[in-house]
Parts: sequence; structure tokens; C-alpha cells
Amino acid sequence: MTGKNGKISMAIGVAIGLGLAVTASALYGLSGRSTFCGSCHSMAETYARWSASRHKQFSCSECHMPATGLLRQIAYKTKAGLRDLYEETLRGYSAYPVISVEGRQIANENCHRCHRSTIEATGLARGGDCLRCHRDLVHSTAHREGGLPFETKQ
Repeated sequence: MTGKNGKISMAIGVAIGLGLAVTASALYGLSGRSTFCGSCHSMAETYARWSASRHKQFSCSECHMPATGLLRQIAYKTKAGLRDLYEETLRGYSAYPVISVEGRQIANENCHRCHRSTIEATGLARGGDCLRCHRDLVHSTAHREGGLPFETKQ
């Protein structure tokens, strides 16, 4: 196509492309918010525990998304999001959500990045597994039983 019709088609195509890019960017940003993560029934208690933790100033994405380039983040968020959607839709989540091997590696990398000065003189600084001992620091295993003893005392 050439002439006036070609220019109109090109303008429509550019407008649609920009609209899709803006929408995708906005959805990506919204899906990274902790309120989005906590909106699923199976994450309600996990979200409540996070909201009361010392890590509540960090979004779920800051701990559970790779701190790498945008393409890896999008790929991981898509894969993890589809798995979460599948589990949520079929009510397949266990009473205590289990982190994947890749998710564990990402969370550990983020722990190391944020707590570098705290762990530099320990074995964790060489790539140790923070979650082995601290898995329940933020989300707690005790939420099904009504909280940890020191948290429930008034």
C-alpha cells in the first residue's frame, strides 16, 4: 500500500503497537505488587505473614524475581505466573506453598545481594542456602496454628 491508505494503515499499526506496549508494561508493573500476589486465596495467609514481617517494605517481586535483565524477569514471571495460575485454578497448592528449585536459587541470590555485609564473614557469602535455616523468617510455618508463640501474646 502506498499513498494515503498506506500512511493511515501505518499510523493505526503504530498506535495499536504502542497501546499494546503500554498495556503490557502497566500489567507487568501491577503484577509485581505484593497486593496482587496476596489477592489469590492460597496466598492470603502468606501475604498476611509478610505484611507483619520485618521485610514488609520489600515487594514479593524483590525477593522472588531474578535481579537480572528485563527479558529474564519477564520469562521467569511468565513461567512462574502460569504455574501459579494453574495451581490456583485447580486448588493444587499445598497448605504451605513450596518454592521451586529455580525460585529457591533466585531468593537466595536476592538474600545475598541485600544482606551482603551481614553474611560476608560466613559460609553463606560463598553461595550458601539462606532458606535452609531462614525459610520461615518472612512467611512462617506457624500461620496454620495461629502464629508463633511470641507473636500471639498480647
